Order: sequence, then C-alpha cells, then structure tokens
Amino acid sequence: MSRLFRYVQNEDVLRSFTEFRDSVLSERPVVIARHGDYSLFLKRVSENTLGLTIQNTLTKATIQDRTYDVEKTTSELVARGVRHACQKMAELSDGDVNRRRLQIWKWYVLDWQKKQSDTKKVLEKEISWSDDDVSLQKDILDMESFLHGDYLNLGNTLGLIDKYLADDEKHKEEFRKFAIEDIMEMTSEDTKDKSLAEAEKERLENGMKKHTYRFTVSVEASDKEHARAALLSYLAGDDRIKIQK
Repeated sequence: MSRLFRYVQNEDVLRSFTEFRDSVLSERPVVIARHGDYSLFLKRVSENTLGLTIQNTLTKATIQDRTYDVEKTTSELVARGVRHACQKMAELSDGDVNRRRLQIWKWYVLDWQKKQSDTKKVLEKEISWSDDDVSLQKDILDMESFLHGDYLNLGNTLGLIDKYLADDEKHKEEFRKFAIEDIMEMTSEDTKDKSLAEAEKERLENGMKKHTYRFTVSVEASDKEHARAALLSYLAGDDRIKIQK
C-alpha cells in the first residue's frame, strides 16, 4: 500500500496559514500531505479563509474541498479536518491500489485459464466444496498466493500488462508505473521483515551484543572538576543536578 507523507503537522496548519497567507499562499496553494496519487493542498481562499483541498494529482480532479474562517475556528478544529482529509486520502489510495492489483490478477487468471486443457473440469472444481486442505489444490489461484508469488515477478507482470494493454498506450504506461512502484514497495517490506527476523534469530542464538554509546550533555559549573563531580552525582541518581541534553 502507498504511504502517507506529511509536510506540515496537523496542529501547525492554522499557524502556517496565518504566517504565510500574505506571502507564499497568496501566490499558490501548498501541498501539506501526500498519499499515493492524492495530495492535500493548503490554500488561501481569502484573507481570513483557509482552504483544504484533496486533489488527485494524476487526473487533476478535485476530490474534496473544505474551508475555515480563521477568526472563528481553532487549531484543534483545523487539525481534526486535516486528519480526516489524510484518512480520506488513505482510503482512496488503498482503493486504487486494490483495484489495479485486482485487474492484473484478472489478467493472470485469464492467462492461466487459457492454458487449461479441460476448462469444464476446472469450473466444476471452483464451484464445488471439498473438505481437503485448500493448500493442496495447487492449480487454483487465490489472491494471497498471487500477491506473494506470480505478482512479485516483475518481469512476468510487466509482460502481462504489455500483452493485455498492447493497444492502449496510456493505460499501459499507468499500469507499468503502478506495478513497478507497488512491487518494489512490497518487496522492500518483505526484505525488512526478513532482516528483522534474521536479527532476532541471531540475538537468540548468540545472545545480546553490547555496544558502547556516547551521550553529550551540558551542566553549569564553576570549573571542569566541579562539572565532572556534578555529572557523576547525576549518574548516581542525584535528581538535584540539572543538565541540558
């Protein structure tokens, strides 16, 4: 799934508007968050009106508009609106990803069905119920095995897209771009999970490795010896010693 990139924190949006409404925001809207193909724009509607707009940056379509009178609203209300807008972008983006994945999966199913010599037998197997372990039915596709198997084969997936969108150059490029980004993201997550699992296994087998860490702190003192004594007292638990980290 696509990730949320936030450039201005929710609680800072109203303050940012009042600070930049007569400079940057008077010239153009500013992106304050992104999620997949969706961007959340902070804009100046008027001197005292803050606008939040969700736009699909791929189609340039405006999805949602909301305004606030800065003289009658609060940072909490604007922050809530930003949070809801980010949730909306996440839902829209995840929906787009799932629809595109499903479309590629359908092409895989079509390709798979064309290779079956007895489609009637396959159809009967699909609509009938069996108490046998589903994992034993190797010839039946399912979404989970597809996402972690055939779909992650980038070469095969791109070849499939080229095959079924051969006469649709616009959508072919969109699907190729989507597949590359989606598969790279899924693969990076799998690699991260694998690395964490391997690190945990090594820790259990070899024990926890100790490292040396250095911390920089500041303490007020009349001289170096006084400062060293104060730090030692602080490390010993004397909470009367005040330091700056």
